Amino acid sequence: MEFVLSWVKSGLLFGILSSVVLMLSPNKSYMKHIGMIVGLLFILVMIHPIMELFHLEGSTYASYVRNFLMMETENDGVSEADLELYEESINMQLMAVLKEYAYPVKRVMVKAGEDGKIVSVSVVFDSSVVQLESLETYIKNLFGEEVRIRYENE
Repeated sequence: MEFVLSWVKSGLLFGILSSVVLMLSPNKSYMKHIGMIVGLLFILVMIHPIMELFHLEGSTYASYVRNFLMMETENDGVSEADLELYEESINMQLMAVLKEYAYPVKRVMVKAGEDGKIVSVSVVFDSSVVQLESLETYIKNLFGEEVRIRYENE
């Protein structure tokens, strides 16, 4: 009972705090961005006790998904279907982030190794894009310095 009570208290406290933050936002144009971040944080606050229940507190969502999909099977290998599902989920997430930052992205193709580590990222743009340094830095920070990045225009 105490577990549920503390869960409700943390949700209410975060709700009050987030409404104050939203009221103090300086401009209406920032309201939707701040609201999205506050909403994501609210989801994390509400999921945290459940994650503690399943002992997931030390791992991130991405590593949890990778570990779940990359569990080795009885023949000491990863099934091709699991690897494709993992690559497709990374493709969709990366495509959404790039579109959010207004890159004219047509397609994203991610290739993962047998261990689940991303080996290469290929981005196809609708039109020509300049100043790809920030995008390359983002991808290398996300997947590691050794990832191969390829850009194409269509």
